[in-house]
Amino acid sequence: MEVNFNADQTPVVDVESQVVPTPANDEKIDPSKITAGGTTYSDPSLIPATTGGAVDSGFIMGDSLPGFREIILPRINIVQGVGMLKDSFPQGAIVHGQNLVLFTPAVIDKATGNAKVAPLPPVNITILGFRPTRFVEKIAGGERGMMCSSEAEVRAAGGTLDFNEWNLKKASGMKRFEYLAEAFITIKRPEHVADDGTVFIYDIAGEKYALALWAMKGTAYTAAAKAVFFTARKMGCLQKGGYPSWNYSFTTRSKPYAGNTFYVPVCIPNAPSTPAFLDFARALLNPAPAAE
Repeated sequence: MEVNFNADQTPVVDVESQVVPTPANDEKIDPSKITAGGTTYSDPSLIPATTGGAVDSGFIMGDSLPGFREIILPRINIVQGVGMLKDSFPQGAIVHGQNLVLFTPAVIDKATGNAKVAPLPPVNITILGFRPTRFVEKIAGGERGMMCSSEAEVRAAGGTLDFNEWNLKKASGMKRFEYLAEAFITIKRPEHVADDGTVFIYDIAGEKYALALWAMKGTAYTAAAKAVFFTARKMGCLQKGGYPSWNYSFTTRSKPYAGNTFYVPVCIPNAPSTPAFLDFARALLNPAPAAE
């Protein structure tokens, strides 16, 4: 199932105006011909400046519905020990739109091994589809690097996807690139998030959902895209019905590496999607053409 991010737009209706006729110098003024703002004037000089000498027909605006290419979809992020999000949210948290916490992991007492703070329940997500895989330059500190659409472009940019090759040649300027899988997803409203109609606005059989993008690269690409969703689509529970056919429980867990701790996604099949959800997904991914 392919996600279409390029919907056509509805044109805006132009505001109409009626220009007031201007009499010639030798023409006798006919008061019935000089009307502005709903009032008839016998002398053009009496017309208020606010009318501009024209009949105001008011604002007539078309209801222009933007397509996905004209909006900025919120994203979900896993908070790591680098980047700006760590200053506002606990590490390991799953955050929507850089401001709404969907999940936080347990806080463990290192002395006893017991949980000092219980984790929030898993987030319920459904993958609607993936954009074509791209390749992003890995920059220290989490800064954004170059983006390439093919492995040939990576080579042309002086980069590689092979860590060992990069490690041998980085001193000479070789760039390191990673796979990037970007998913279009739905998120079921967690119980701890207020049902105020601002984020979770899609009502499906009495449950509220939100839309988001999830960019998986590095360990997230390996742990979620490759190990879970791509595998399930090829030879697992998503093989028959496609990505929207199952929803998943989404949490995070810590993983030590080279003296540091980072968090990886944990995605587990939860349940098959309901008929109501599948109808919603079909309408969203394959919208009916707009009426002429």
